Amino acid sequence: MTVDEIVDQVSFMLGLPANDNVEGLQLKRAVQIAFQELKRYMKTPVDKTVPFATRIKLSDVGIITKKVLYVQAAQPRIGLTMSSIDSGNVFQVAAAVNTYSAIGNTSSINIDPIMTEMAMAQVRNTLSTDFQWRYDSNNDVVYCTHRDPRPSQITIRYVPDYQDVSEIKSNMWINYLLRLSEANMKKALGRSRSKYTIEGSNVTLDGEALLTEANAELEAIRAELEGHRSKLVILN
Repeated sequence: MTVDEIVDQVSFMLGLPANDNVEGLQLKRAVQIAFQELKRYMKTPVDKTVPFATRIKLSDVGIITKKVLYVQAAQPRIGLTMSSIDSGNVFQVAAAVNTYSAIGNTSSINIDPIMTEMAMAQVRNTLSTDFQWRYDSNNDVVYCTHRDPRPSQITIRYVPDYQDVSEIKSNMWINYLLRLSEANMKKALGRSRSKYTIEGSNVTLDGEALLTEANAELEAIRAELEGHRSKLVILN
């Protein structure tokens, strides 16, 4: 939803005219205040696959974030990884193994050299990983290194730093944004309508009632978000 769509919906719920009057402008500010507060809770990570490079400027590939969780090849190798040299050595050892024991013609395959070579290959693979990465938050850059053959793409998991309400796609977070926006606008209206009292008038403003409702709703929403924080978000 865009800011204007949220303003229109909150205006309808509060019974305000949806136009560019003073209250309409206040509504946009209420939405922005709600958005800034909600960003503290929206830490659900997302994945994005981008072309591989040794230096990736995140903003250039459409990633706006302050926290990268991990980076991996888009199609990582699975299982024991051995280079062509390692595998060649194993097959050479296998070809050189004596298939007969020294006594008689009893078949007795000597697999010790094969297992030794495979164990060494596994150790080499463990000590020297295929892929390494480092996130430079100051320069908004991810540095990557990968043993040949390099992947054509990598997948970056990160916590989005939302810049506009239209980037929010989750219905859950949109609902929270609407509720926070409405409560913030009630609070603003309550303060403005309770500044002055008209003695002897038959008309009374609902400023105090709006303030009470707004404070109660804001407290309930914040308690709800805090209570579900561990279930809904990735903590910093």
